[in-house]
Amino acid sequence: MAEGYVEYRNLRKSFGGLEILHGVDLTIPEGAFAVLVGPSGCGKSTLLRMTAGLEDVTSGEINIAGRMVNNVHAKNRGIAMVFQSYALYPHMSVEDNMSFGLKMRKTPLHLITDRIKRAAAILKLGPMLDRLPSQLSGGQRQRVAMGRALTREPEVFLFDEPLSNLDAKLRVEMRAEIKALHQRLKTTTIYVTHDQIEAMTMADLVVVMHDDRIEQVGEPLAIYDRPANLFVAEFLGSPAMNLIPGTIAQDADGRFVQTEAGLRLPLEPEANGTVGQAVVYGIRPEKPDGRGRGGRYPPGHCVGKDRAVDGQHEAAGGVLPRRRGRAAARR
Repeated sequence: MAEGYVEYRNLRKSFGGLEILHGVDLTIPEGAFAVLVGPSGCGKSTLLRMTAGLEDVTSGEINIAGRMVNNVHAKNRGIAMVFQSYALYPHMSVEDNMSFGLKMRKTPLHLITDRIKRAAAILKLGPMLDRLPSQLSGGQRQRVAMGRALTREPEVFLFDEPLSNLDAKLRVEMRAEIKALHQRLKTTTIYVTHDQIEAMTMADLVVVMHDDRIEQVGEPLAIYDRPANLFVAEFLGSPAMNLIPGTIAQDADGRFVQTEAGLRLPLEPEANGTVGQAVVYGIRPEKPDGRGRGGRYPPGHCVGKDRAVDGQHEAAGGVLPRRRGRAAARR
């Protein structure tokens, strides 16, 4: 992995006597697209705001490009942030919104003109530079907010749930635009969302948070295939992973998981656990073992080319809508 570009070392945040971030340790490589994902209230936006300098650090360190920035003013941290609410000035044109921060920093006029022209070309905002925000669609406003961040030429981009106000179709389009922008600029990006689809489709590095702590860090498919605990297993995936309690047993053919109802579930040789240990066996709905015969599957609901089924298996319980792939045990 590349050397850490954004680093958090035993980072803690408290409001009064209430601690809301509990010793976060995280390293984000230079050029990575890291997504902080988790349910509402898990601390992901607080972590982002601390990175931006909008919240004070109670203890621990935040380092950007090898420099500790705990006491560095937000405008001097080399970051640019895109907010959920766009935060555009309604009385200013698109061009003025994009140039306002640069003018406040007394950037030379020719640099302002060049940066706006470049950002407008990348984000296809050229024909809209004279318009007011009220004359733009939601997606266009979000592109203006991205353009304003882009003109700062930051060391790190921060996105705080930027697509949550958009409709489903537009979210898909904007996800593609943001990812394409990252691939073009290669700027280190930290993106906050509660939407697991955004996390899985956009990230190089997924950081799953829960109850103000980091539960697991890794590449999207690695986390999906090998969740570190039950929370990650249940949180990532739609429909959610089926979780079946059982006990590890062994016979002449090797180890397997025995459920209370008597179902034998195959266990991979490299799976954790010892004979006699109580475990939870996880099966992704799209990757059942293929031995789940005897289930009762009521009519489900259509999700594109697939049909999600909420069914009850006679022996083990759970949803087994398809029959391919493998399953794995989790402690």
